[in-house]
Amino acid sequence: MKTNLSKSEKFTVAAVFLGIILAFVTYEIFNKADYAYQPLIMQGWLDEKIPIISIFVIPYLSFHLLAAVVVPVLSLRLGGFKVFLVNGLSIIVGQLCLDVAYAFFQTQVPRTPVPGHSFFDWVLVHVVYGNDQPLNGFPSNHVTWSVISIIALWRVRGIAPKTSWILMVWFSTILPATVFLHQHFLIDIYGGIFVAFSVYWAMMFLIQKPNLGLNL
Repeated sequence: MKTNLSKSEKFTVAAVFLGIILAFVTYEIFNKADYAYQPLIMQGWLDEKIPIISIFVIPYLSFHLLAAVVVPVLSLRLGGFKVFLVNGLSIIVGQLCLDVAYAFFQTQVPRTPVPGHSFFDWVLVHVVYGNDQPLNGFPSNHVTWSVISIIALWRVRGIAPKTSWILMVWFSTILPATVFLHQHFLIDIYGGIFVAFSVYWAMMFLIQKPNLGLNL
């Protein structure tokens, strides 16, 4: 693994991080937009039975820092330039796919009263609900970026097993957090997982061209 980056690689790393920032900005643009139609509510019978568990605001709010900064840095330092590039471009391309869905198929999750007055309930109401509109539901941005991060961490687990496994478990809690905080419906999780795996493997085959062992 090469540890010293060339000037062009350093420029690319900076450009990728800028792209990740812009990816988050596009999410916010669609989340704050006004729509001429009523966004679709994709609630299933099981969604109606899921309670609010506000302690999940902890992994939920940690998501962007970990997915946008920590995991890409680990991918670069542990996996190398190409592994970082796959990780970063997966986030950017994945968000572009989500933006297309948000632009043409906007969904929402109606707010429900928070049944408590604990510290975590306060954070959920004033920090999460207070700054995030109930839009951009399908596919879930949190799930897409989290699953991409899990795949990236899985690939470097042999180099830093303890750090990788702790972060993979942490990211795994973000998936249920999206529904336990009533920010998403279950179908949004499936959509996010599909987008994450699709873009990650597409970027990996495009950039790293892995050997599948086919003797043709």
